[in-house]
Amino acid sequence: MVKKKEAKKKKIFKKEREEKKEKIEDKKHEDQENKILKMIFLTVGVVVLLIAGIYIYTQAQVNFTYKNIEFQKNRIGEIDFYETKTLATAGDGSLFGFRLRTKPSVLENIPFKGSENLRLMKINGYSYEENSTFNCEGDGIIAIANLQRLFSKQGMEFLRDPNSTCDPEGRYNYFKIKYGPATEIDEVGPNCYDIVITGNDEGCQILPATEKLMVDVYSRYLLVTKSGLKTP
Repeated sequence: MVKKKEAKKKKIFKKEREEKKEKIEDKKHEDQENKILKMIFLTVGVVVLLIAGIYIYTQAQVNFTYKNIEFQKNRIGEIDFYETKTLATAGDGSLFGFRLRTKPSVLENIPFKGSENLRLMKINGYSYEENSTFNCEGDGIIAIANLQRLFSKQGMEFLRDPNSTCDPEGRYNYFKIKYGPATEIDEVGPNCYDIVITGNDEGCQILPATEKLMVDVYSRYLLVTKSGLKTP
């Protein structure tokens, strides 16, 4: 009788030990599965973040926003252009924009002293510093043509008059293109500005300065037309 009880106890003990061992094995297996799932989720998360990062970086190299104007990079031949996606409305109701050769982020770092005072005027005169051509390997012609086209679309004139000067009463905008140690635009009087470009007639960079002016004029035009104001 005693032997039967002992045998029964041993049998119960053995069964409990096996059940405990199975639970331990199940727990180990469960922990291992959880680790694998965590690794899978972590890997997927890293891949998703990597793809998102690459996408954001790629878009940042193609799309730019400067002065509340959206630009998109387009390569034509061997030249990168930055075209406005934010279009303006001309007086005849047609939409228009323009394209830059200078990266908007580069323009953002060019100083424009007195830009907050820039007004849109019907008459805009410009002249060159004496004894300078500002050809800049053909870019000078492109720069002026782009400014004239933009001003014309906005219902304004951009005219060259070698004899014109800054009007003390500010009855028109006057821009003087000149050489200097750094690319910038400086307010020098009422509605009068110096467009300063680096270099000389043997080699110069005119587009960054003139395109800086284009963006500021266009941004102001968008603001004025949106608010319903008229150009003086």
